[in-house]
Amino acid sequence: MLSRVANLIFWTARYLERAENAARLLDVNAQLVLDLQSRQAADDPRSWEPLVYVCGGDELFRKLYGAEVTERTVVGFVLFNRQNPSSFLSCIACARENARCIRDQLAGEVWEELNTFYLKLKEDDYSRYAQLGSSEYLALLKGRIQLFYGVAESMIPRTQMWWFFELGRFLERADNTSRILDVKYYMLLPDDTSVGSALDMVQWASVLRSCSAFEAFRQSRRGQLSLERVVDYLLRDHFFPRSILFSLNEAGLAFAQITAAAPHLADNPAARLLANLRDHLEKTVVREAIASGLHEYLDDVQMRIAEIHAAAQDTFINYSSDTAKVLA
Repeated sequence: MLSRVANLIFWTARYLERAENAARLLDVNAQLVLDLQSRQAADDPRSWEPLVYVCGGDELFRKLYGAEVTERTVVGFVLFNRQNPSSFLSCIACARENARCIRDQLAGEVWEELNTFYLKLKEDDYSRYAQLGSSEYLALLKGRIQLFYGVAESMIPRTQMWWFFELGRFLERADNTSRILDVKYYMLLPDDTSVGSALDMVQWASVLRSCSAFEAFRQSRRGQLSLERVVDYLLRDHFFPRSILFSLNEAGLAFAQITAAAPHLADNPAARLLANLRDHLEKTVVREAIASGLHEYLDDVQMRIAEIHAAAQDTFINYSSDTAKVLA
């Protein structure tokens, strides 16, 4: 498989997952704002500023909007601003462009679904978001990406192309779940007096719902919603498809399938880094991670996922031709 094609399908998956995560982050933030309205106004900068920081776009946001931190500016930045490379619209545009470059290798239905979504999405703006309401509009966006995944899973052959798609998808998902947890952490950081209260449980329920995890959590982790239990579930559950550990396990499976036809790459730096991070998560005592700083712990996980991504790029995409091996 050409490394150029592998890179394009890998990034198509990452952009799609990143777009869905932008919608999920915005959704959990909007729900938390509603829960916190008794303590602060809906347009209080404290309600929306955490989202900008967790998305990693605070410098660009300040450059584009100055000090105007409101629902309108943050929603515009996260969803519709093409100058923000991580906005929902930018990610869908990039995924579409990557898919266009390998259109001859994709089923027609896969291309049509992504192309149609982009053409409809590019006409939207904040007024459309406000007209439908945050919950309905964001559900629409998430639903269209899930529809694309359904089409892709039923149409793309399980060749190396598919496994590069899965690798990009689950590396991005692992990073994104950590950021969703980080939003909640930031929202409560200034005030921990409500921990364990009814309000706290409502907020953690919002976080679980943003990951489509509320029902699954209730079925597998009976008992009270709490910081420790929710963090443990989203970090380390072996069966929930959006947990960080599950996502890393799926990325590991993708590595194994990709290297099955290239045994000389089986023991590669990216796979070793991935195995180390999975082992780290397995051994994590969540209570201790929270006590020593949940934000710092999640930040470390994000940096280690970034290292896996960089190593995968060096191993499969940007390798020197001098080290390339011709397979029979």
